[in-house]
Amino acid sequence: MRENDENGTWTRPLRIHLGLVFVVLLIAIAGPMLWLSYDRGHDAAYEAIDLEMASVSERIVDHYRIAFADKLAMAQLAAGLDDMATSPPASLDEKRGFLFETIALAPDLDGIFVGYPDGRFLRLVSLREGSPWRAPLDAPEDAVAAMEMIIPDAAGDPTVRWTFLGADGEPTSFIPARPTDFDPRTRIWYREATQATGPIATEPYFMPFSGAYVKTIALKHKTDPGVVIAADVLMDTVARFLDEERVSPNAHSYIFDPDGKLIVHSDPVLMAELIEIANGQRGDDHVDLAEHDPLLNQVGDALKTSRSGRTHFAHAGKVYEVLLAPIDFLSTFAGYTIAVAAPRSDFTADVERGLHQGLAIGIGVLGLGIAITVIISRLISRSLTTLTGQALRLRDFDFSEPPPLRSRISEIVTLNGALASARIAISSFGLYVPKELVRRIVDSGLFDRRAAVRETVTVMFTDIKDFTTISEQNAPETVVSMLSDYFELLNGCVDANNGTIVQFLGDSINAMWNAPVASPDHARDACRCALQMKEALAAFNAAQRAAGKPELITRIGIHTGPAVVGNVGAEDRLQYTAMGDTVNVASRLEGMNKELGTAILVSRQTYDLCAGEPGAGNLAADKIDFTARGEVQVKGRSEPLEVFEPRRIVTPAQSGT
Repeated sequence: MRENDENGTWTRPLRIHLGLVFVVLLIAIAGPMLWLSYDRGHDAAYEAIDLEMASVSERIVDHYRIAFADKLAMAQLAAGLDDMATSPPASLDEKRGFLFETIALAPDLDGIFVGYPDGRFLRLVSLREGSPWRAPLDAPEDAVAAMEMIIPDAAGDPTVRWTFLGADGEPTSFIPARPTDFDPRTRIWYREATQATGPIATEPYFMPFSGAYVKTIALKHKTDPGVVIAADVLMDTVARFLDEERVSPNAHSYIFDPDGKLIVHSDPVLMAELIEIANGQRGDDHVDLAEHDPLLNQVGDALKTSRSGRTHFAHAGKVYEVLLAPIDFLSTFAGYTIAVAAPRSDFTADVERGLHQGLAIGIGVLGLGIAITVIISRLISRSLTTLTGQALRLRDFDFSEPPPLRSRISEIVTLNGALASARIAISSFGLYVPKELVRRIVDSGLFDRRAAVRETVTVMFTDIKDFTTISEQNAPETVVSMLSDYFELLNGCVDANNGTIVQFLGDSINAMWNAPVASPDHARDACRCALQMKEALAAFNAAQRAAGKPELITRIGIHTGPAVVGNVGAEDRLQYTAMGDTVNVASRLEGMNKELGTAILVSRQTYDLCAGEPGAGNLAADKIDFTARGEVQVKGRSEPLEVFEPRRIVTPAQSGT
């Protein structure tokens, strides 16, 4: 489709013009270059084999390192903690907290546990989605971990108790204690760790209770050699990684122990058979595994010759490339080997096919050239496209920092700088004017300097008690720093409750609801905001006390009523604000807190709106509890004003609705 500018000139994107030029050039040079590329195709294919095999080997070794070396580091850290050396239930909260954090940081960790010389035992297992512990423990849906503790009862007999933990690591429910014959001192990981001078690793084994196929790493505590810290790593997570990180579509990956026995396979079917062998369902016979993977025996033969490097073998008319990589990053895993086998044709098939079809290549040269020119022309014009996108995002009020733009074209660099300046100017404008007002101006492209409308709004004023004294007793820099933190806290509460801060007045703020953005629950939003401010300031002032700094005791007044809302000011200096009796009353109510000894006061008008049903804009249909504070005489008003103190937010669950 033809495009024309306002003068009738035919126009097309820059990439189209560039593409036409490149197509002509490609037609002249594509033939010789294409033949040359095919001639070098074989060499490139074999280089690709080296690179791909080495890459996947590194990724598998890195994953194994993450799966075991990191877990060993966690166990070593636990082995240095004094809290871990004491038998449970001593320091139980500290033990539980550390073990929970460890589980949370390691998604492939099945569990971490501690065995004690008196037979006591403490274990924390993961209950994340897919955990093998969920079903046997009948775990609650909200549980993310479970803690097993074995301690003697009053008669000295060992009992086991399971405690379920929530997302915060705190107990949520438990399984009552029951007798058990489990003794960690009889387990191989405990016996080997107490006899070793460093960390040990068991062979992968099947856990009857949970059905997990794990490998355990363990070591003694630094101060008490009778205490052993251990961690179980899920071997099926390693197997899934091998399956996902295939070097080619028909590749197989293996992990062998020092005796040459297969312990992990990338094929889920064979992995299931390995678990059955570990479970004792099939004995210890690995011969049948070759039925599902005919390459297994030949990979095993290659392993007998060398445990590192590249080799190849032929099978069923195909040549297979084999890479062997030792796991040598931990002495605990010395002798373990990763093997990757893939058909050579997976790497060379495309090149061989290209060589065989060389005579027909000429027909496709033009199409290939067009595709390449489109890509190249897009790359060349990408800077302009990027700048166009930045301009559109600026129009959409998106001030996020774009990626760095690099160009050797000075006009593009200049344009990029101009857009950056415009973005800073408009975003800075939004810091001094309510953002929704700025958005309206940008969206419409119009700006009415003296626009003002009558709206029913809810207005809030805050003030800090004895701020003048605080200012006298502290350096100006200290006061400014405290106020910045204080205003940030209050601003977050206002934003979270659909409000807009109209002004910062010294140590006070003036906030408003239902303008410039309509809010059907503006009165309730304002009261909820005030209660959240009170709660947030309690924590803030506790931190101030702890730091030896003055507390910022805050009083809040809220009133609902009509006001004139809009732009007010001179020709070259405007301010968005609200005016009228509603604003004055809100300010007076803030001051009345001092006389009534309250922190928050709202008017009857605000209270009545909060007493109604929540509107569509209220996501949580909560209610506010109020305490009547009688009638007060507000300066500037002839009639007394009935006031109320908001006490708390009542959620539907608390109210029983």
